[in-house]
Amino acid sequence: MLRRVTFIAATAALAACQTMGGLTVKDYTAKSGERIVAGQAEPKAEYGCAKLAQEKQDWGITGNMNKVGAMERVTRVAVDTAPSKGANYAYIIAPAEWGVGSLNLNAFSDARVAYYKCGSLPASVGRSG
Repeated sequence: MLRRVTFIAATAALAACQTMGGLTVKDYTAKSGERIVAGQAEPKAEYGCAKLAQEKQDWGITGNMNKVGAMERVTRVAVDTAPSKGANYAYIIAPAEWGVGSLNLNAFSDARVAYYKCGSLPASVGRSG
């Protein structure tokens, strides 16, 4: 019985993570007025994307103290940079947390942004600024 309950709980948690993963990609408007899709997920295969570039964005120790604020800042920079690279999709990759005990060994790592040009983005993937 305990094995069955554990299996059901694990399945529900996995389903919740998969559902939430879809919420991490949103529509944004760059300063240039272009529509950019950005978030924490690689573009889906059906979007027909080609990777154009990848670069580092400052995350720093303050990013580890305020992950939401750091993610918003990196996303805004990526959205405003994407048109100059010919991209319409920005995949934001936050630095991984890895450490010993409470010491984060990646505390000073940078985020990465991968820029893609996608041929068939959906009409809407979420809303943002």
